[in-house]
Amino acid sequence: MNNTNSDIYEMLDTLSLPVAAQRFSELTHSPELGNYTAFQFIREVLEPQYTETLNRRFETNLRLSSLINKGALVENLKTGNGRVYNDATVQQVLEFHFAENRQNVGIYGVTGAGKSYFLSVCCVEECRRNYRCKFVDYSDLLDELIVLNRQKDLNRYRKRVKYYARIQLLFIDDFAISRYSEEGIKILYHLMKLRYHLGTSTLFSCQYSPDEWGKQLSDENECYRKLDGIRRRLTTGFTVLIEKA
Repeated sequence: MNNTNSDIYEMLDTLSLPVAAQRFSELTHSPELGNYTAFQFIREVLEPQYTETLNRRFETNLRLSSLINKGALVENLKTGNGRVYNDATVQQVLEFHFAENRQNVGIYGVTGAGKSYFLSVCCVEECRRNYRCKFVDYSDLLDELIVLNRQKDLNRYRKRVKYYARIQLLFIDDFAISRYSEEGIKILYHLMKLRYHLGTSTLFSCQYSPDEWGKQLSDENECYRKLDGIRRRLTTGFTVLIEKA
């Protein structure tokens, strides 16, 4: 490499920009070098590094999200193939502004309608947009927090609740699939209240409409006010309906 350019190569490499350094080396040895303007040259050097960094960040976000169906594709979320969506709402959701607007997304439908797939698509796309995401099963989430609460280690329990509360996008699959005692509903209420105050968004799939949650979340009368608080906080945002054709 020309000595006048070697220091630039070394700077790029030292700054942990190996892809940019490699591209810089290729361009400076190319007979086409003189055809680039200064801005074009900078773009040619930095763009491959930028793309590689975004891809690596996306893969890290996806891994940390705990999502299983990482291959879910946004182009499949449209009416057809045995499913009917409320397409106007779906298009609004797929603009992916709900996180910045601090809105929630509820996805409703019968078993096998494709609710989990819809959640998976949203998780993949938000990981791509560099949001911190976590994909959990409703029963697993509450069971974990109930066990921690019963261990009487208040600091550990609170730390875990705060972890879930601060996740930018929490994806809860099969919401209300199991009934819980007042203990579980109290925990869920506390978590949803924290997320509401922090302005973090929750996306969830559910077989039951919100007016049925009073029976499906718990059958204990003492939970009524907490159930109402959960419903009010979770249903602020978009409602996606998926029906089988």
